[in-house]
Amino acid sequence: MNNQTELGQLLESLKISLPLVQRLFPLDVMFALADSEKFIYYLPGTELDIRIQEGTPVPPSGGIRMALDTGEDVSANIPKEIYGWPFKSTSMPIKDQNGAVAGVFTIGISLSNQETLSDAANALAVTSEQISSTSEEIAETASDLANTVGDLKQLGQRVVEELQQTDEILEFIRKVADNSNLLGLNAAIEAAHAAEHGRGFGIVAQEIRKMSVSSASSAKDIAGILQTIKQNINQMEATLMDCLAQSERQAAATEEITASMQQMSASAVEIEKIARLI
Repeated sequence: MNNQTELGQLLESLKISLPLVQRLFPLDVMFALADSEKFIYYLPGTELDIRIQEGTPVPPSGGIRMALDTGEDVSANIPKEIYGWPFKSTSMPIKDQNGAVAGVFTIGISLSNQETLSDAANALAVTSEQISSTSEEIAETASDLANTVGDLKQLGQRVVEELQQTDEILEFIRKVADNSNLLGLNAAIEAAHAAEHGRGFGIVAQEIRKMSVSSASSAKDIAGILQTIKQNINQMEATLMDCLAQSERQAAATEEITASMQQMSASAVEIEKIARLI
């Protein structure tokens, strides 16, 4: 049986089996069969079609010619810029009973899904890195905010302590005012006893009493203002504590996001590896 007869039998078998194989194949595939000179059979894929015409001579270069010349399997990834579709081509030499190369059977597997998966993996990796970087910045900001809030809390505590010291000063002013009022009252009594001779002393006593009353009133007003300041500082401290708790929760949350993004980035690398195996 000569080579042409063997190829003819193989051709008839492939015409029957390859359409069924193509339907069962999970990816878009095309098939071609060539003898030592020309293509004798071509089955395009659903989308993958390089438009081979039966009877077209085998190109002088490329995987099919190399398989004919070397008798070895030849595989290559063909970029979409050449035929419009990226695909992996594998050419397998067909040998006769004497081991001579009689033809080449070629299968082309579309790499469109691989390319899409690879692009998605790369985009996922880039996005994960960007989100991870942003999360780290947010975590650092939250940490800085927590430190700032802590500093403000300590400052508020020091202000409250200093305001408490003013209570002693106000108490001293009130005592001075009370003593001055009592002194003015006694001086007024003595001036009344001195009658005409104590008129000038009476005026001084009256001014002393006015001054003591004014001092007592001012001390009361200052005490009220300081009490309001204390209340505001206490409210500010409570607000700062709430901000501190929120910033700590934010820092913890961003750390979890960063860890998740790192895991996602690692997954993207694994997806890229899988895409290369398809």
